[in-house]
Amino acid sequence: MKTITLVTLSLFASLSLANAEDKVAAIAHGKSKFMVCAACHGMDGKGLKLGPTMMMAPGYKGSKVVEGDPEIFALVLLKGIKKEGAEYMGMMAPLGAALNDKDLAGIMTYIRNDFSEKKDLITEEQFKGWRAKYKDRNEMVTRAEIAALLAKSGAVKKDAGAKAPEKSE
Repeated sequence: MKTITLVTLSLFASLSLANAEDKVAAIAHGKSKFMVCAACHGMDGKGLKLGPTMMMAPGYKGSKVVEGDPEIFALVLLKGIKKEGAEYMGMMAPLGAALNDKDLAGIMTYIRNDFSEKKDLITEEQFKGWRAKYKDRNEMVTRAEIAALLAKSGAVKKDAGAKAPEKSE
């Protein structure tokens, strides 16, 4: 019985170490691809200001998209966010055609680990699944759709309705 316990603990430790190494590698890869995000969100992830009141894009800290269900974040990265209103200068460009699954999974892992409370690993395999799920979608997401998805996932209060999240990228 002692041997089985030791073997089990050893396997668990090996898997944890492998997962930690995979996470470190994904963060490094994501950081190397982050410039495409930094152009609007800033190198520090706080968002770029354009004058006293306008932002190019929101920051990541406190973002329900970044910290919530990773599938919603993946959808935003793949399909982008439609330009609506004047809160932000631009639209969020869809990155699905420009970056592969490893790149996007790495970016997600980097952002979630360095700019949010999440400290998880998003794998290339997970991202492949999300890309396959949304392959037939051609339109960008709207802020109202993001708010509804976040509410459905439990990331925001259910009574928030279609109100756009304060920080959505």
